Amino acid sequence: MENDKKTKEKKTIASVKKAIDVIEYIAYSEKEVGVTEISNGLDYGISATYHLLNTLKECNIIVQNERTKKFKLGLKLWQIGMLAYGQNHISISLKPYLKKLKELTGETANLTIMDNYKIVYIAQEESDRLVKMFTTTGATAPLHCTAAGKILLAYKPKEVQELILDKIELTKYTDNTIMTKRDLVEEISEIRKNGYGFDREERELGVSCIGAPIFDLNDEAIACMTISGPTARFTEENKNKWIDIILKISNEATDYLKTID
Repeated sequence: MENDKKTKEKKTIASVKKAIDVIEYIAYSEKEVGVTEISNGLDYGISATYHLLNTLKECNIIVQNERTKKFKLGLKLWQIGMLAYGQNHISISLKPYLKKLKELTGETANLTIMDNYKIVYIAQEESDRLVKMFTTTGATAPLHCTAAGKILLAYKPKEVQELILDKIELTKYTDNTIMTKRDLVEEISEIRKNGYGFDREERELGVSCIGAPIFDLNDEAIACMTISGPTARFTEENKNKWIDIILKISNEATDYLKTID
């Protein structure tokens, strides 16, 4: 009886999940994509993919190029996304702290969370410098090769860490990318001890990052604040100065977040 109850509670609708997979596939494609490409990419049947696309098109979630018959995301999804952003109290509440971080360091300041074994950029204050780094809000990145990913992983309970480490793929992006579970465990242990972490050109050559966690009322690391920019500006002098700044501001953000949770 208990097993039957759990089964009912966990019941999901496969077609809804597949529709979301289709949306994500289109979202992460650099150009418009057709039925066959989506079908092959997701390993879904042509007929099922076609019906999913027609349904999403009917709901104005995606639009079809009448000439090429290929698909891209529609404005309705953007509207929904903006509503979701407006309901995200973390990104709204912490925006002033991101701005302060950007102003004090001169580098692009990012706010990220962990979702589905990746980091998601939920807010950003772009640097005013001519040469700078920036990422689209809503974009995702791996855990093992980003400062934010390693930091958020470092503050998870041990059993959760193990679960995540067993599931994620340690893909190589540069010669600096961490490629073994042992090295990643050592890195996140160091982060936990210091209270901050780095991306040392681990995802992209020429790009470095420093970050620190933000905690909620239950002292769980629910977000990470980072700065990113060209490695040439991440000198030892600047890094030492920026670590102090980011720790101070992330602590201020944590204190503020705890008052509104």
